[in-house]
Amino acid sequence: MARYALTIFLSAFLLFQIQPIVARIILPRFGGTSAVWTTCMMYFQILLLVGYVYAHLVRRILTPRTTWLVHIILLTTAALTLRIEAIPDQPIFPSSNLAWSIIQVLTLTIGLPFLALSTTGPLVQAWHSTTHPQRQTYRLYALSNLGSMLALLSYPFLVERFFGLSLQQTSWSIAFLFFAALSAWSGWQTVRYQQWCPADADDSSLTQYGSSSRFSVVSWLTLSGTASVVLLATTNLMCLEVASYPFLWILPLTLYLLTLIICFDRPSWYLRGPMITLFLFSAAYSVLLVHLGTRTSLLVQVTGMSAVCFFGSMVCHGELQRLKPPTSSLTLFYLCIAIGGALGGIFVALIAPHIFDGYYEFHVGLILAILLPMTIIYFELRKKESGLPATFWLASLASMLVLSVVSCSLIYHWDHRFQPNLIFRQRSHYGIVSVLESNNFRRLVNGQTVHGGQSLDQSFEFTPNLYYVNGSGAATAFQAYRDWLTGKGQGDQPMNIGVVGLGTGSLSAWGKRQDRFCFYELDPLVTQVARDYFTFVEENDVEIVNGDGRIELEKELVSQGPRMFDILFIDAFSSDSIPVHLLTTECLELYRKHLKPDGILVLHITNKFVDLRPVVHSLAKKLDWHAVLLDHDNPVTGSDTRWVVLTRNAELADSPRFQQARSDWPEDLPSIIWTDDFASLAPLVIWNGGSDWIAELRQARQQDGHELEAK
Repeated sequence: MARYALTIFLSAFLLFQIQPIVARIILPRFGGTSAVWTTCMMYFQILLLVGYVYAHLVRRILTPRTTWLVHIILLTTAALTLRIEAIPDQPIFPSSNLAWSIIQVLTLTIGLPFLALSTTGPLVQAWHSTTHPQRQTYRLYALSNLGSMLALLSYPFLVERFFGLSLQQTSWSIAFLFFAALSAWSGWQTVRYQQWCPADADDSSLTQYGSSSRFSVVSWLTLSGTASVVLLATTNLMCLEVASYPFLWILPLTLYLLTLIICFDRPSWYLRGPMITLFLFSAAYSVLLVHLGTRTSLLVQVTGMSAVCFFGSMVCHGELQRLKPPTSSLTLFYLCIAIGGALGGIFVALIAPHIFDGYYEFHVGLILAILLPMTIIYFELRKKESGLPATFWLASLASMLVLSVVSCSLIYHWDHRFQPNLIFRQRSHYGIVSVLESNNFRRLVNGQTVHGGQSLDQSFEFTPNLYYVNGSGAATAFQAYRDWLTGKGQGDQPMNIGVVGLGTGSLSAWGKRQDRFCFYELDPLVTQVARDYFTFVEENDVEIVNGDGRIELEKELVSQGPRMFDILFIDAFSSDSIPVHLLTTECLELYRKHLKPDGILVLHITNKFVDLRPVVHSLAKKLDWHAVLLDHDNPVTGSDTRWVVLTRNAELADSPRFQQARSDWPEDLPSIIWTDDFASLAPLVIWNGGSDWIAELRQARQQDGHELEAK
């Protein structure tokens, strides 16, 4: 028994440890969007399905001895082709479709080892049920999910925080070789058996369930598929406003696996009535959070979304466990679970972005998770002669009420007639882009975060606004640098300005007619909207480069040399999340190469949920840059911003314009240096909402004003 348990535990641990490792490696190569994790999850679910098909077929077609020999060949081939470090910087076959590009990279690098791992769960359980027919084989499934959950929990809190990517890759590769040897040893005991599970070899789920077999199979598929949709849709929403990073990828998946452990190891813990009730409450609450968006704290959002993910998965997996077949059909059972999970992943990652202009798959998942259990309970009670009890009708009424709430929310977001200010909305792989118009002002919104705007009044059409108003860090950077050029007798020379992150292009409003702007924009949809609904890029001398800013700057450095920017702005946010790969040591060195010797790097680090000051301050000290912190409050529009200016020119950093606007760095800032090999958001998360710095800033400004009046 020990060999089977150790093999299954290790395989599950490695299976779910490699997912965040690989996603972390490729994340910056595809723009840092949350769609990277969703696509990876979908891909891994499909490979898990292929692994389960493999396990099911070899058990039905081959003898235990032949199965062991075939599996040895698979393990050996996977071990020989294992090269995580060979993941390329770009897709092998360039594709305009983000999902297909990610799939290509994963298939040609980690595909075969992952497939070998994915076969282990059902295959080793089949070996165990054959050699130990009287033991509780399904408990190994709970052990498998325990290994998966521990792998996920250990990654953000242990592995990612203390080990670089190169060490993670090496350690995982060594552990995989040990797993391959252990797996071969586990199957060796079955070589002497001529048939599988001799105690009930002729039994099957079809004969066991008789006329209800089709209903059981359909239930397995739909329940597992619904749980997958709820998991991935919840993860998308959690990552949308904060960051596409392992910490928030892993939390929903950990809760999902925890429900599998509970339901398959301690079935009695699934109390149908209380669990369905808790799920209904959490579903209604999560819909409210979708409407409130970033107006609530991160702790409230994460708690609410985690609750609906946990209880929704608990209900689906609890009902799934109640419908499980005998062990002779366990590979068919797991195959159906894998098919359902893969279909759910395909729906969220591939289909939903093309048919929805919002994250409506979240509502779809909730609706299915409400309807399916009640349908199963209804058919279960119909078989009993006593009829339907009053508690069923009470539960049905509660379900219909919550279903109405979720459906109304879906209709509200789907039907643009309920949003009179909305004039455009479309979804891409990088987020949801909307254009809103009210009070003679037009705004660009990514997710739920405003990314720029423009007055429709011709008198103020090209006046900088929102984050870029006079007094903001962006405005101060322009003014201070132009003052410095004027002091050098070069005030009339054209400036060369780079901006990573286009938005509406309103930063160009601070330039003069002769200045040259180059915007780097990851999402082609944002470029389209900036041209079609705003006029900043048409009015000024603007070049737009589509692609990830860092990757494009690296290409340009090789092909045409340094850009020699006077000012380089880093203002790239996907909704309100942080593209970590744009703030590493290696990336700042890249920025330095593209700047003039006296040029300035301007970082927009405004964020409600993450305090980036420790990272920027530490990187500035390490790279010997002078750092000027510029906090700005705008009580009129509420567009409060935080900027940091980095320069190697001490005279420029101490110029009057910067001295007047600068804020003080906190004395107790920890030293946190991000590199491409090592970066973690966990120490920087602000769980209470993160608005304290704005309140402190306004209080300080008021105090300064009172002191001036007193003088």
